[in-house]
Amino acid sequence: MARAFGNLGDLFPETHIHCRVKGCDNAWPISGEEAMKNVARGQGARPDRMCDECYTKFLASQDQQVPCSKSGCENTWLWNRFQQLESALRGHTSPPRGLCPSCQTELSKTTDKEMPCRMRGCKKTWTWPRKQQMMSEDNAPPRRLCEECYSKLRGLEDRQVPCRMKGCENTWPWNRYQQLENELAGHSLDTPPLRMCDDCFRKLRELHDTELVCRVKGCERNWVYSKYEQLERALAGEEKAPERMCKECYTFFRQTEDRGIPCRHRGCGGTWTATRMFQLSLWLKGDKSMPRRLCDTCVRKLATLQDKEVECMVPGCSETWTHSASDQLRDDCARKKGEPQRRCKHCEEFLASREAVDLPCPLCERKIHWSAYEQLLCDRGTFDKPTACPECMKQKLALEKPREEEKREHHHVIRMPSAGRWHEDERIRDWPVHMTHDVLERSEQAALRVVAIGDDLTWSAADGDQAWPQVLQGKLDEMLGDRGQSVVVNAGIPLCTTAQGLTRFPRDVDVFDPDLLIFSFSFADAFVFKGGAPDHWHRNFNPDRLEKVLAKFCLRVKRLRGKAVAWIPNPVFPHDDSNGTANNQGDSKWASEQAAALEHVLVQTRHACRVHDIPVLDLRVRFEVNGERSARKWMQNWFLHNESGARNIATWFAGHIRHEGLLPDPPSDSADSQA
Repeated sequence: MARAFGNLGDLFPETHIHCRVKGCDNAWPISGEEAMKNVARGQGARPDRMCDECYTKFLASQDQQVPCSKSGCENTWLWNRFQQLESALRGHTSPPRGLCPSCQTELSKTTDKEMPCRMRGCKKTWTWPRKQQMMSEDNAPPRRLCEECYSKLRGLEDRQVPCRMKGCENTWPWNRYQQLENELAGHSLDTPPLRMCDDCFRKLRELHDTELVCRVKGCERNWVYSKYEQLERALAGEEKAPERMCKECYTFFRQTEDRGIPCRHRGCGGTWTATRMFQLSLWLKGDKSMPRRLCDTCVRKLATLQDKEVECMVPGCSETWTHSASDQLRDDCARKKGEPQRRCKHCEEFLASREAVDLPCPLCERKIHWSAYEQLLCDRGTFDKPTACPECMKQKLALEKPREEEKREHHHVIRMPSAGRWHEDERIRDWPVHMTHDVLERSEQAALRVVAIGDDLTWSAADGDQAWPQVLQGKLDEMLGDRGQSVVVNAGIPLCTTAQGLTRFPRDVDVFDPDLLIFSFSFADAFVFKGGAPDHWHRNFNPDRLEKVLAKFCLRVKRLRGKAVAWIPNPVFPHDDSNGTANNQGDSKWASEQAAALEHVLVQTRHACRVHDIPVLDLRVRFEVNGERSARKWMQNWFLHNESGARNIATWFAGHIRHEGLLPDPPSDSADSQA
């Protein structure tokens, strides 16, 4: 049989097998016979085995107990000879980090964790192996990138980017980590962020924000000169700080536009420009009303005019009075033809120094009224001193020559005075806006003349047809019916106080000889001008002065032929006024001051009217009869009523006039026959 099968070693030729130790490049030989024996013992034909060199080292070494690498664990783990041999072949002589058996058991219960990528804006994760978790000293994961971010980061390079400051030629380093973060934020790498170089940043840290005074005259606020802007101007070689507006002034200036304001001369269609800076100066002063000025055309005309000497209107006087260039221009705009009739200076002085006297009639001993003007005419030689009373003179003329009586149509002649103390006050020097020549003509023929004098709440609206006096006139016309027409003269001037109303009384009230006078100056008397700075206010209200002025005004009213009524206007809501001011606490204080001043004025007004027996019509109560919410529906802003409120005021006044019997009596038949 041995001859039949041959030598079994021939099936396993001699060969060389690599050493089983990782890192060793040696090989050891194995014969076919030895391979066959291994197979016979049930082993592999080519078993794993060390080379002689590794085996010698293996026998010379010993197993070691190495401390556990987990922080806080005092146990050890076995670093056997074979592991030591492999580490030595890799060039490591010190023991590796390893875990003790108990920690290994704990490790088997732990799983890998997915941790967020360290790059801001990236939502991906990286895997934190469980073994590294066990060996972590503070149990805190390291900061690492995800695979995608790491791949992108390797494709980037650090860049030098120009400094963001104008005039600086330096650069700052934009590293690849910052670039990757910028890209993850959705920005393009072609547009680097705006940053400073190190030199500019160092200079910036040495600077401080500075507060400088606002460039607008009259403003006491400051604006912030930032350190960034200081650095930018220093790089540009500009050392002087710029002049700028504060935040509040700039906000007002930006939100405002140049406005065309009508010329102050009635009848002129031109306008003058109220620039944004001019409006800003008014706002800082707290003056809400626009001054009355000449348009550019009137200014050019005024430059071509000269004062004229005009003959005195008094018969027999040979002196003249000066017709100023400004008055000539005003008359020309008003389409007045010819020179106005006025008295010279000496005639005015004569009238001011004389008083009317009563002379006894030589025939009946009645008193003859000899006026100052008649005395002036006598002095100028154009009038004789009266020698008989009118009754005696009438009888004398009747005996001398009978005269046929003529039936004349009665009308009231209105002659507006050309001069007065109102010319000294710019606010009231011109006629009230709604007092037009058409109003004057209607007043001469009207059967019922009503004058409404006051402030903003009498002026009522820019459109005269929507103001409550004009609406009241329409209602009075309906009430009069066939008895004739009425006229309601709107003599309201915004922010006109009682003192100013007393000054213009001869021009705006006396000349109309009204059947009814309606007056109220409470809003203007109590108005608090809000300045540019907090707590910087100017008050019209002065209790002692107002008490004296109200007494004088009521006495002047009592001398009128007709009746009079004072009225309490609509409520005001000063807390609703923003006025473009950023200081809310200052606004609140101003609003409280305004409300308190108005209440004081209303108390003094009621008291003065009660003392002088002048009725008072309280319309504020009617505004608030359904509550404050209803009253606000009738308001245009914090103090002025709207169109619906104006109609309500007119309706209430019309009802009061009807209830109090203030309409004129219808003409009787006997009166018609005598006329």
